[in-house]
Amino acid sequence: MKAIGVVAHPRRNCEDVFGAMLGWTRDHDVTLLTLPEVRGELLRGVKRVSPEELVVSADVVIAAGGDGTILRALSLAAPAHVPVLGVNLGRLAFLAEVDAHDVANALDSIDRGDYEIDERFALECGWLADGAETSVRAFNDLVLVRGPGHGEAALAVSVDGELFARFAADGVIAATPTGSTAYTLSAGGPIVSPVADAILITPVAPHGLFNRTLAIAACEQLQIDVLASGGSVVVECDGWRQAELSPGARVTVTASETRGLLVRLGSNFYARARRKLQLTDPLDLSFDDRLER
Repeated sequence: MKAIGVVAHPRRNCEDVFGAMLGWTRDHDVTLLTLPEVRGELLRGVKRVSPEELVVSADVVIAAGGDGTILRALSLAAPAHVPVLGVNLGRLAFLAEVDAHDVANALDSIDRGDYEIDERFALECGWLADGAETSVRAFNDLVLVRGPGHGEAALAVSVDGELFARFAADGVIAATPTGSTAYTLSAGGPIVSPVADAILITPVAPHGLFNRTLAIAACEQLQIDVLASGGSVVVECDGWRQAELSPGARVTVTASETRGLLVRLGSNFYARARRKLQLTDPLDLSFDDRLER
């Protein structure tokens, strides 16, 4: 490696991660780059560059924080095909690969080429607002949620132009398999393998009998129309507010040609999900059945 980029959570304690990276890059004659908003006292002497220069120059990007920080790093690095190593400073952090104390060992493995790349499916989300077309890439989810102070949202979900269902609800989530362990899981959606290519559509607190997740193929186009019988809705992508749409607006969601690249050092999605979700075995299983294998 010649250069490593750093994306960090602005409020989490990153001192251990930064200390490990500074020591490792100094010992291996590797350039360390970060973004202008990273606090100066944490990475003294480290060059600050624009997001565009960071991903063009770096061989790998380290994202120190929770899933939100890792998603931001993916959004920056994916167009340049640069892999991201997630370092967990959050709570669940499904996307993280290592904890802060493992950073130096992880960099040793990457430098040796002893790692794998985990490709992550993304969504291209578009809408028209105030006469301007907007397109945003989401690695976790797109959410249409009722605007503050407004009544329930009225949303029509169609696939390839064919109406599937209309919802009077708090909102609708369109998620990737990566996002299946995030908001859509809390709303009752399924856990989906990250190697699958699918778009998951889950209503949030619908006023009706149907509240199940619809999974569609990556080759299909999802349309969500904001209906006149409801209020305006707020659009969020990967947790970031993007716009407020009035009735009559339409949001389209398709598979992105750009994939996110995550560094994996031998961890397994299912073991990670079991640990992060604290899944426990039924007490009526025999002791032998409940032993870890």
